[in-house]
Amino acid sequence: MKNRLYLGLAVAALAAPMVFPSAPLQAQQITSGVEGAIADDSGAPIPGATVVITDTRTGASRTVVTGASGSFNASGLTVGGPYTVTATAEGYEGQTIENISLNLQGNASLKFALTTGAGEIVVTAARVKLSQVAVGPGQSFSTEILQNTPSFNRDVRDVIRMDPRVSLDRDDGGSGQDRISCLGGNDRGNSFTVDGISQGDIYGLNDTGFSSRSSTPIPFDAIRETQVQFAPFDVDYGQFTGCAINAVTKSGTNEYQFGGFFEYSDDGMRGNKVAGSKVAPVEPEKRWGAYLGGPIIKDRLFVFGAYEHHEAGQSQDEGPTGADYPIEMPGVSKAQFDAIREVLNRVYKIDTGDLVFSRPFKNDRYFVRGDLQINDDHRFEATYQRLEESTMRADDLATTGTFANTAVGRNTFYLSGTKSNYYSARLYSQWSDALQTELRYSRSEVRDVQDPVGGGEAQSGNPIPRIVVGVDNGATGTPGAVEAGPGFSRSANDLRTNVDQYRAVAKLDAGDHQIKVGMELNRARRRGRIG
Repeated sequence: MKNRLYLGLAVAALAAPMVFPSAPLQAQQITSGVEGAIADDSGAPIPGATVVITDTRTGASRTVVTGASGSFNASGLTVGGPYTVTATAEGYEGQTIENISLNLQGNASLKFALTTGAGEIVVTAARVKLSQVAVGPGQSFSTEILQNTPSFNRDVRDVIRMDPRVSLDRDDGGSGQDRISCLGGNDRGNSFTVDGISQGDIYGLNDTGFSSRSSTPIPFDAIRETQVQFAPFDVDYGQFTGCAINAVTKSGTNEYQFGGFFEYSDDGMRGNKVAGSKVAPVEPEKRWGAYLGGPIIKDRLFVFGAYEHHEAGQSQDEGPTGADYPIEMPGVSKAQFDAIREVLNRVYKIDTGDLVFSRPFKNDRYFVRGDLQINDDHRFEATYQRLEESTMRADDLATTGTFANTAVGRNTFYLSGTKSNYYSARLYSQWSDALQTELRYSRSEVRDVQDPVGGGEAQSGNPIPRIVVGVDNGATGTPGAVEAGPGFSRSANDLRTNVDQYRAVAKLDAGDHQIKVGMELNRARRRGRIG
């Protein structure tokens, strides 16, 4: 039995004109490994035996030699497979096991028992006592599961909810997004990383729990494996109280791979009424994407890229009376709105914009990854990820409460979303049979988008004032209002965050003891205002 010792040092640096919680430190494990021992048929350890681990997708191989206790360990391997593992020793018949798949839950463990003789045989998983050294309670979902699990929105949330400890709660804030609850907790207690880069909700203001507001921030076809962890004992995991949702991305292989998809739906594919009430029309929903991967230099340099686009519209059900809205505001009629709009435009040069019946949504996700197999002992990876999203939302529009019966035009609605860039570079090295290192750097650039459709936000060069015109419908009528110009709260928001993350880890295999020591530095620069 191996004893594992984890030592870590985590540092956060914060530079911002505002006071926010310090940057989260949560660079989860994104690779796997193979470990085990080699003995003879009497159970005595075989020191000096050679173990070759080959990734059949790329032809990359890792060679390690067993120590005095007959044990071996190879970490920093790309998850998935299939892998082939061969164990040989002088004077013994070699053994090979094929089709081993690695996942994020922990290393694959093999126990070889070699017999005297010559040659080499292929053995089964039972023969080598294949098992997994799990890092704690959790579950991994492989590429095959991701491809075969029904997902209406092509979203990892539809996959991880297969774990009974995970549930999805429909958000009641109007976004229509599913919030992830782990062990019954709030989604703000979760962490979400892609290739070890934190992509959770930085400010805690989003409806998704992600840095994106409308979906997961990465194309679905770019995800190789995703994992949900609840109580891992590895120091790599931290900064969460619910669960750690960890995704790793695909890389190119020696085989060319490509594909794409297209989805479409419109008003003709849904009903016209809900519970007897008419529903407003919406724009057609379209979703398409493509991916491509393969070798640039076979066995050496690989590339993989993916793109996904989604556009749709959410119905606007509330509006002035007489405008054919499913839910009519009794305080304002369409005629009154048109009259006030004409005066605002003519006298103050401020246009309310047309009445809104459908609020459009748009999301573009990009991903590219390069892998360089420098030699059998060193591997370099680099990724780039971009998200552009916007959803048209109402600002201060309601039928009840403080802003009850207030009618607005298109120019007072705002576009909610983010524009984000993520960069990363990783170097994995095997310096000896016992010493392995991992170096990582990543940078996140997250830009909040809360722009009024008609422009004129508070921090722009030409701000537009908010104008509220009351509508008095007499003693027996319901009072209302018409508003023009951007919202007084949302349009003042200007949130920009850069996070630089540095990580260095060394792993030492000392026979019956495995030691991991490392440090991580997160530097966050936050600029902006919250109105």
